[in-house]
Amino acid sequence: MTTPPRVSVPRNHPSPISLLTDFGLRDGYVGTMKGVILDILPWGRILDITHEIEPQNIRQAAYVLATAAPYFPLETVHVVVVDPGVGSERRGIAVRTARAYYVGPDNGVFSRVYATEKVREIRELASPYYRLPVVSNTFHGRDIFAPFAAHIAAGVSFHSIGPLVTDPVRLDWPQPQRLPDGSLQGEILYADRFGNLISDIPVDWLEGAGDWRFELAGEVIEGFAQTYSRVARGELLALGGSEGLVEVAVREGNAAARLQTGPGAPLIARPGLVG
Repeated sequence: MTTPPRVSVPRNHPSPISLLTDFGLRDGYVGTMKGVILDILPWGRILDITHEIEPQNIRQAAYVLATAAPYFPLETVHVVVVDPGVGSERRGIAVRTARAYYVGPDNGVFSRVYATEKVREIRELASPYYRLPVVSNTFHGRDIFAPFAAHIAAGVSFHSIGPLVTDPVRLDWPQPQRLPDGSLQGEILYADRFGNLISDIPVDWLEGAGDWRFELAGEVIEGFAQTYSRVARGELLALGGSEGLVEVAVREGNAAARLQTGPGAPLIARPGLVG
């Protein structure tokens, strides 16, 4: 069965703008950024990815961005503000890829974008015309990233943003490994709201076999399940998640809480050891 081609739907400008931050929703920071965008671009469309990234957790933001961005319309401007280096010498950048734009701090938060998308160019947010007249030392989301994003969405020439950046910060992402004995070694990338522990091991590395043993945080999980319903309520299981990666979960429970583990924990998958 072949996958039908992506249908190109005509869209009117401006491009949509997405926001991903660690601001939460208690304070007015997210609303303030939206106000800045709409003041520059009153007919703009603003969409939220999430504002619940753990404070200063750049890796978590990079992962969530990479999982969400591919499902947005082409030419969306994705604004990411997870910025522990705000007010320092770190650059603000805009990234133009074959499918989208990304605006935020040059702190590695776009590392997975660089690895998965065709990058056309990266520019420093240097032009004084596309930021607020007064820039604070602590809220670049309002004063720099939001106004630059609004102007990019409106269609300003990308080269007018600032000089080219050829050395963006890239985070070191460990890669899953195939071991000589056929085992797979990976690690947990992310724990979602339900406590599902998402690893970096692709499901297709399991080659469709059901006889696998998974080892995580001192627990052993026998077999690879297709759905949660394959185990009893409260039992641990390993299954394929929506991103095509192996996940460890508890049916109607919380695997992260039960195992007291999270991102960075090693996950081993051993073949042919069930039954």
